[in-house]
Amino acid sequence: MSDKALAGVRVVEFGPYVALPLTGRILASLGAEVIKVETNKVLDEMAFIPAWSRGAGQPDYQRHKKRITLDVRTPQGRDIFMELIKVSDVFTTNFRRNILARWGIDFPEVRQVRPDIIIMWQTGLGGHGPYYTYKSYGILVQHMCGVSMMTGAPGAPPAAVNTSYSDYHTGVFQPAAIIGALLRRQRTGKPATLESSIFTSGAVTAGPALLDYQVNQRLPERRGNRDPHAAPHGVYPCKGEDRYCAIAVFNEEEWRAFCRVLGNQDWSEDSKFATLACRLHHQDRLDDLIGQWTSQRTAEAVMEQLQEAGVAASVVSQGQDLYDSEHLKSREFYRETKYYAAERGKSASEWEEGSSLSWSMPAHLSATPMEFGDYSNIGEDNPYVFGQLLGLPNDQLAGLVADGVVY
Repeated sequence: MSDKALAGVRVVEFGPYVALPLTGRILASLGAEVIKVETNKVLDEMAFIPAWSRGAGQPDYQRHKKRITLDVRTPQGRDIFMELIKVSDVFTTNFRRNILARWGIDFPEVRQVRPDIIIMWQTGLGGHGPYYTYKSYGILVQHMCGVSMMTGAPGAPPAAVNTSYSDYHTGVFQPAAIIGALLRRQRTGKPATLESSIFTSGAVTAGPALLDYQVNQRLPERRGNRDPHAAPHGVYPCKGEDRYCAIAVFNEEEWRAFCRVLGNQDWSEDSKFATLACRLHHQDRLDDLIGQWTSQRTAEAVMEQLQEAGVAASVVSQGQDLYDSEHLKSREFYRETKYYAAERGKSASEWEEGSSLSWSMPAHLSATPMEFGDYSNIGEDNPYVFGQLLGLPNDQLAGLVADGVVY
């Protein structure tokens, strides 16, 4: 009996970007065999975004998957795709239904060849409702779901979180739903069609703001780094280039400890800072004075002194801080991995292979460990999936390559 939580479960992943591939990586880390269907004609753009560490949407989101290249827009490719569906337990996709129908692999066709399959359809705004036909991206949806209205400096326009904010929530919600559907099928034999939305995944994170409006008719405010229940509460400049320390003081005991660390400076006795209410009212002046003290010290020194006194403080980490973190190293969070320097105009087999670090799964399970797994290049697992799993003869596979169905 395998100790992998999802041993024996096969998942077909059919879609690009962040949320869907993150779902696949989590399922693969739990032991599922995840087969990512791609084509060199329509590559996952995450392989080409320079900001993602040489296109490291590759090892970060595609790790531990079998990666095949198949043009499902061709009749032969569509038939092979359906053969793969027949031997799979879960089908995940983020393509729109009209696109899937055009290719002949919409949900009714999928369920016809595998009646008990679990279908996870990840959408932008939902599979029904007034917006269901809209195409969307996470970095835009964060505005729709209310996150940007609470992000930014006081008095400034709404600010975007510089990432596809709710994509990451969606990528974590979906595996839980899939596991639930698999357990239900195991107990009842019933299939399930699941639909998730990047929009609603983001909207749930704005729940307190909705409740505040319902109860108090109060709209959210953009506060920058400040908090209505703590002062000081912010990010303060430290010695060195672009170095900062985050500090939060919530009560009078912490305020007194904070003042002792700063050497009980004269201004700390000012009546303007005597109570939390006073400090909240005079935050601009308070922040200026604290910044004068922190700017003469390293972020690490400020953090360590305040933490020892019982005040919440932390270095604002950059990439190097995370790379050097002894805590993350002790948890084996980063592991050596290969990557491929994706280049437009070159086939995947021509991409230069290199070595870098990739994150492992944050969750640690005692009886069903989360696996790190190998990383395959695009199309590297064609022989296994098409040959061993589907049983296609070598001459047929060679013909599919010659016809451009397989790359």
